[in-house]
Amino acid sequence: MKILSLICSLCFSVSVYASGFLPIANIVKISGHAFIDKEEIAIGAEVAKGMTITIPKKGDYIVVKFQNGHMVRFTEATVMIEELTEKTSLINLLKGQVHTLVKKLTPDETFKIKTKYASFGVRGTKFGVSLDEEKKKAYLCVCEGVVQATKGKLSANVSKNEDLWVGAQTKKLEVKPSTEQMFNMTNQVIEELERL
Repeated sequence: MKILSLICSLCFSVSVYASGFLPIANIVKISGHAFIDKEEIAIGAEVAKGMTITIPKKGDYIVVKFQNGHMVRFTEATVMIEELTEKTSLINLLKGQVHTLVKKLTPDETFKIKTKYASFGVRGTKFGVSLDEEKKKAYLCVCEGVVQATKGKLSANVSKNEDLWVGAQTKKLEVKPSTEQMFNMTNQVIEELERL
């Protein structure tokens, strides 16, 4: 009976793998409280397309690890997972902050953070994006690599040690050197992700 049960388990595991049902990303760390579609979540929970993740309290965060090694930290955030496959990640940041450690992508892979003000696409980099509700702007700080910022027909590449503010009234994407304070704050979170 035990052997039959083991064979059934193995067959199920193989069929799940073959049909693509293995999770693309899971939560590996939680500080405070976080919710997926209003239900409190625990370490190990799967992140999938269509989910809305909410981390409501100041200072609380979660870390999501992808099968391919990407790491993302959401802090005091509300995010919608618009697309999540082995090749495509599209995360809509509605509120708060996201810090990302994205491994080098192949030509057919995409990883993008979207906000109501701009989208940020990467090929493999370390960066942070936050929404400033008072300024009504999105902020991007790049710690390594290059991030392509897009707002309508406007587009700009933001490199290491550079940042960018984008708001609803932005007519030109102005990339500037990031301040030491902003770079260090962003990079500190990225370094924490690298240690996980």
